[in-house]
Amino acid sequence: MHFSTPPFAYLASALILAFLPQSAHAGITAFSGDNCDGGVGANVPCDGSCISFSGRHSFRVDGGSGGHCVTVFEDAHCGAGAGGPVFVFPNEDGGCQNVNTGTDIQSFLCSSGNFCEV
Repeated sequence: MHFSTPPFAYLASALILAFLPQSAHAGITAFSGDNCDGGVGANVPCDGSCISFSGRHSFRVDGGSGGHCVTVFEDAHCGAGAGGPVFVFPNEDGGCQNVNTGTDIQSFLCSSGNFCEV
């Protein structure tokens, strides 16, 4: 007995996969001002890379890309074990976030899907 899959089954599968929600990697921009104003940093990918936050006081994750998590560190190399505090900002999606932690934040990680990396 020989079974074969009809071509419409492949097409239906492709369409279903195309419309499933996808986790997008947004960009994130840091600012020297407290309200996403002042000096503007580069828009960098929100992909889990360790990025410098030196001289910055607020940030914005590109809107419309779903929730992202931003973790900030006193350490310049995203070192959670460096003895300094770690601050987590989940559900970031387009709004301005002031990073008024009472400490000198030096680096951050941004990850998609609200999975907070520490």
